[in-house]
Amino acid sequence: MNEEEKANREYRLYEFLRRASLDDSILLRTDDWKHVEQEIHALWPDFGRKLYEYGVNLSDTERRICWMARMNIPPLGMATILKRSKPAISGTLTPVQKNSMAHLAPGRCSMRSSGSYKQVSEEVKHIFIQASS
Repeated sequence: MNEEEKANREYRLYEFLRRASLDDSILLRTDDWKHVEQEIHALWPDFGRKLYEYGVNLSDTERRICWMARMNIPPLGMATILKRSKPAISGTLTPVQKNSMAHLAPGRCSMRSSGSYKQVSEEVKHIFIQASS
């Protein structure tokens, strides 16, 4: 896939998730998540492969949070997409300083929401770091 195709696919995937994050009535089905997974693997093969390699014990929700973090979906958007409360997502996310996100996926995953920066919990963060390297 050339750079233009990759950029277009990344944009379409981001827009798909962004729309779902803005509309609580949108329910992502199993087929939708399979599509997200296929696109993640196509766009970032190393990330997708490493996420499964290092994240063998991740739940579906934790894996989906990693995918959405890779796509720069903010925590409130994650909560909307996953049909969970923001505190439920916050159980997987913890506050940290802005600069600590830079090493997770450079140029991605600022996960900025309402002026606060967040990162995945230590276990998910460790897996995400390994998958992103």
